[in-house]
Amino acid sequence: MKTLHLVLILLVLSGVFTQDSKWVVKYPDKLICAVRGFSVSIKCSYYYPQGHQVIQKLWCSMNSNTYKCEAPPHVYDSSSNTKSDFKFTGDDKSDYTLLIHNVQLSYSGEYRFRFITNVSYGKWTGDPGASIQVTDLKVSLIRLSGNGTLKQGDSLNLTCDVSCTNTSSQFVWSKNIQSLYTSGPILHFPALTLRDSGNYTCTWGTGETSGSETISLHVEDKILEGSESSNSWIFWMVVVVTAGLILFVVIFSRRHVHTEPLMEDDSDIYTTVQFKALLLETL
Repeated sequence: MKTLHLVLILLVLSGVFTQDSKWVVKYPDKLICAVRGFSVSIKCSYYYPQGHQVIQKLWCSMNSNTYKCEAPPHVYDSSSNTKSDFKFTGDDKSDYTLLIHNVQLSYSGEYRFRFITNVSYGKWTGDPGASIQVTDLKVSLIRLSGNGTLKQGDSLNLTCDVSCTNTSSQFVWSKNIQSLYTSGPILHFPALTLRDSGNYTCTWGTGETSGSETISLHVEDKILEGSESSNSWIFWMVVVVTAGLILFVVIFSRRHVHTEPLMEDDSDIYTTVQFKALLLETL
C-alpha cells in the first residue's frame, strides 16, 4: 500500500495530473540561440483545467511588455491579422510554438506566452518565459602557413563561430552545395591543392534554429605563377626592343634627310667642272 501511495505522489510531482487540473505553460529550459537574418522557434506547450475553452493566445517580448503580457504590446495575437515576423506554428491544442522569421539582434530577450479562456478568471501567463540570444554566424580563414595569395601547399583552417553556446549545436560543411563528410566548427586544410578552390558553407543548427555563412577559396598554381612572371619579363623585353628599333629608324631617317641635299650640291659642282673643262677644250 505504501508503494502505491509513493507511486501516486511521484506521478503527481512529475506533472501527469497537472495537465487536466492546473494551469501550466512549458518552455525550453535552456537559452535559445539564434542567428541574425534566419528563423528561430520557441517551443511551447500549455494545459488548463477541463471545462475551459481557449479563445485567445498571446506572445509578448519582455523588452517592451513589463507585466505578464496582460496588456499590449504583444508580438503575436491570435485575434489579430497583423503581419509580422512573429507567427504561430503548432497543433493549436496543447502546442503553441512561436516561429520568428528574419531574426534581428534587437529580438534578444525573454518571451512569454499567455492564453485566455471563455471563463472570466481563466487566464494564464507562463512565467518565467523563454530566453533568446541573437548573434552573427561568422566563417573565418586562419592561415597556418604561407602568405599573400593562397598557393598549393599552404595550410589553413576555416572556422565557423557562433558566440552563443548551445550544447545541441551542430556544424555541417559543404563545398559548392555538395555536403562534405566532416563536422565540427573547424575545417582543416593541411596542404592546399588546386581542387580545394571553391565556395565553402558552414551551416550551424540546433533543434530550434539554423543559419549558414559562405566563404570562397581560390588556390593559385605555383607553376602558373612562375609562368606569369616569365611572360611578364618577355613582354617588357619586347617593349624595350621595339622602342629601340623605333628610335633607330627615327635617327636614320633624320640623317638621310640632312645628307641628301649635300649629295645634290656635290653633283652640281661636278657638273659645273665638267662643263668648264669641255669649254676649254673647244677653245
